[in-house]
Amino acid sequence: MDFREPLSAAAALASGALAGFVLTNPRNRAWTINASDREIERWLSSQPTGVVVALVLAVVAVAGLQRSGSRRVSWILAAACALALIGARWAVPNAGGVDTLIALHFAKTATAGFLLGAAVAAVWGRWVSHLALTLGVASAFLLASVQRLPRSDTAYVEPASMSTSAIGEPPQWLLLGVLVLALASALVARSQFRVQRPDRRTLLTALVGAVALALLNRLFGAWIDDQEFGEPLTVWLIVAFSLAVILTATVLIARRFPGIDGRFLLAATGVTAAAVLVLDDLRTPRVTTPAPALLAVGVVALAAGIAVAVRVPPKWRRPQWGLCLAAVVPLLAAVWPDFGDDGVALLIRLAVLGCGTGFALATALPGSAPVAVLGFALPFASLVFVAATTVPRSRVVYSGASSEHRLPSSPASTAASDHLVGFVMLLVVAFCVYSVHERRSTPEGS
Repeated sequence: MDFREPLSAAAALASGALAGFVLTNPRNRAWTINASDREIERWLSSQPTGVVVALVLAVVAVAGLQRSGSRRVSWILAAACALALIGARWAVPNAGGVDTLIALHFAKTATAGFLLGAAVAAVWGRWVSHLALTLGVASAFLLASVQRLPRSDTAYVEPASMSTSAIGEPPQWLLLGVLVLALASALVARSQFRVQRPDRRTLLTALVGAVALALLNRLFGAWIDDQEFGEPLTVWLIVAFSLAVILTATVLIARRFPGIDGRFLLAATGVTAAAVLVLDDLRTPRVTTPAPALLAVGVVALAAGIAVAVRVPPKWRRPQWGLCLAAVVPLLAAVWPDFGDDGVALLIRLAVLGCGTGFALATALPGSAPVAVLGFALPFASLVFVAATTVPRSRVVYSGASSEHRLPSSPASTAASDHLVGFVMLLVVAFCVYSVHERRSTPEGS
């Protein structure tokens, strides 16, 4: 029995999950550290910046590894990344201050970008490992922030947790698992099985696309965040403009990829838009649903969606169907915003989202490794979607001349924003469905 393929799949699953955990970047006002306002502002600003840099580095890693051509080198790089993340985890409790935490955060996210690129380069071309990597990355995207540090929405907690991230450091078992599995995969890798050969045009398009989407998400995400105390009409105009620019850029980049590979970028964008409202609920400290139940339902739903995608006849193997299923989540949010923010209903929403996400991603997997790594990293760097769903619903207004007297928005305004956020995300998913269908209908090579 050849155990190389199961071992490679296990290493891909663990590597994708670890990279995704590190790149998870929830917008959270509940700090995990005690520091001055200026230091906390710098700490918060570093979080999304590190993630968008990792998006670019993931593509760079694939480009370099495709030139080397060795799967063994790819797994050795993955093991080195795991070792570096273990060192960062050890260094966090001994950090001397916020500057050290920020430096560690940038080191961690850069390492996660290289880890994701190494995993994609190592397994691309092997169908089972493709699916395992998809499951690992998607599970981290949906479920990483189920791990919540002890903290409060409104006050600092004592003692404060020293952390480079709002969700804390990766678990030790995952770090060690990636290290062991990557080293084992490197040892048994056959030299005759090479990394996918690079295509210069695809590599260049992926790199330019990664840089463009990283910059746009960082700039527009920060612009929306700055409107937290703005007028509702101004906030929504900025949200609409930002989403329009991001979607237009995504479609233009997707069209530049060969064949129908660009569908993967559109599918990743669609599931991100469908997921952000559920992720916002999962990241709320008020959630009482046990974390093991959330993890079990999420992973099983994703695995079921991927399994169905593999089993259905080819004529039904289209990402549009998965996106339509995932669109049920923003549709519910548009009609009934309070449905499913906790308990069994939250598990139901998570299950629907997981099935749709797994099916959409598995049926849109590209043939090119650079396209794959860009699509895998994009949901974590989609800062505009996160800001567009959190800022309008958490917006506060001034009461009086002093900024110290800030009051929440009126209940009517908050309810209207909740409905509108769901409707806007539904439109985004619908746009991605249309774009995927259009891409499918476009003759190859056009």
